[in-house]
Amino acid sequence: MIYTLTMNPSIDYFVTLSDHLLIDEVNRTIDENFKAGGKGLNVSTVLSLLDVSSIAIALLGGFTGEYIKQSFLNNQYIHLEPIEVEGTNRINLKAHYNHSALCINGKGPLIDENTKHELLKKISKITKNDWFVISGSFPEGSDVDFLIEISQLVHSKEANLVIDMEKITKDTLQKCKPTLIKPNLYEFGLIMNNPNISLLNIKDEMKKLNTLGVKQVLVSLGEDGALLLDNNQFYRLEQEKINAVNKVGSGDAMLATYLAKMISTNDICTSLRWAGAAGIAVASTLENINFENIQQQLNKVTVTKI
Repeated sequence: MIYTLTMNPSIDYFVTLSDHLLIDEVNRTIDENFKAGGKGLNVSTVLSLLDVSSIAIALLGGFTGEYIKQSFLNNQYIHLEPIEVEGTNRINLKAHYNHSALCINGKGPLIDENTKHELLKKISKITKNDWFVISGSFPEGSDVDFLIEISQLVHSKEANLVIDMEKITKDTLQKCKPTLIKPNLYEFGLIMNNPNISLLNIKDEMKKLNTLGVKQVLVSLGEDGALLLDNNQFYRLEQEKINAVNKVGSGDAMLATYLAKMISTNDICTSLRWAGAAGIAVASTLENINFENIQQQLNKVTVTKI
């Protein structure tokens, strides 16, 4: 079974502006859309498009939390396990005009010790060989020490740990020892405390995480595709240039699809190719995608061992 954890869920409010962004003036929209999510829930959503079931643990509160809960009630592949929190889940604004976007993310509610205790109780139900995916940002009241505690609990159950979170360091990853991480290039630079990472020097930096106990390192590179390191072997995902209109959720789609295909095929090249197609599908539209949208992008991506 695949579990996803979203500690700081959100409603993403997508708007398309009628003109460029105006400061100190009223901005009008020509299109708008609400999407319930947060990174872990995004992973579960894409898994469901592939007919893969998951248990989605999410900390939910307020009217926004209720909206998120209702949004997943009729999905047969997602079993939502909410943990009630005081306060209100975030609304994140994504304003688009032409090829530019303004993203403003809220901070979310404060979580207390009781919430942490309830979360650890749910995590303790996982079993050997399950996959546990932790994605997104830390809510107020939690920190890397809590992430390490969760990681230790997952390992004690002999399950596989996946981490795709903000504001973590290589020292944290050494303590968490995930099976897989999936940062983008910017986030990878923050992890390694090196703002000058590029395609020219990224391989050496990725190998450093291998030596610290991270089994697979998947770095998404935007229009340049992705690079994966597994057991000292690199895999390069390359893709055709596309008209990217959506900057939200592409990495989550890549992670979900890679994980689903690896579990079903155990073939890295096949899995990474499907992952790239899913990322392109999400980046190409502000609307919700389906399986056919992913499948249609397969001819735009190639994967090679390097």
